[in-house]
Amino acid sequence: MPHDLRFYEKSCTTSEEILMRIKRKERLTCVCKRMGCWLGDDKGIPDYCQANEYLEEIKKAKNEYAKPGVLDMYRAACKAGATNDGMRYRIEEALDFAKALKLRRIGFAACVAFVNELEVLVKLFAGEGFQVFCASCQIGRVSAEARNLPELSDDVNATCNPIAQAEILNREKTELNFIVGLCMGHDILFTRYSKAPVSTLIVKDRVTGNNPAGALTGWHARRSLFKISRSDDKVV
Repeated sequence: MPHDLRFYEKSCTTSEEILMRIKRKERLTCVCKRMGCWLGDDKGIPDYCQANEYLEEIKKAKNEYAKPGVLDMYRAACKAGATNDGMRYRIEEALDFAKALKLRRIGFAACVAFVNELEVLVKLFAGEGFQVFCASCQIGRVSAEARNLPELSDDVNATCNPIAQAEILNREKTELNFIVGLCMGHDILFTRYSKAPVSTLIVKDRVTGNNPAGALTGWHARRSLFKISRSDDKVV
């Protein structure tokens, strides 16, 4: 049985339903190794591309780029990326990005487990002339019980305070905030409440040394992700 059919067989009841879901998955999933959007000859959207399903949304997005604030940010992002020759760290790109936008007030929302990394980041950005403001995740020390979540009282991250981190940096009127290892979900809350744009410098992943992509690059890691046993003949 083809891999795609095996992947769907547990959730589908008939072969017709399986094939319909596979076709829909192929049509609506932008995972294309032909990459005509990038490697093509600029003659428009390839006829096989998923983009043909979303022409209205693509047109709307194009108009958004014309807005002054958006255009400036996109220009700075392109410049920061264009100077990356494969030997530059993301942190260097972050510095160039902030400089290109002529920002001065930079905020860091960090997990307390990354205090050593945060110290280096503060010195680095301050040394480049930025005003740096930090708020670590335990600031305010609000308990799980105080949040009306007593069942989480034994969880080590139940005293994290991502909303307070955002509000503190809002008060300091930071112009760009960086996440440094916040927990999954806490990073979302911080981003939601931050008034300044947010990017991420470190993504917490305890197993891979904070390199989430590492779980996608090797067979053993993918086997764990997809719960595949050693004797299984599935291909991921």
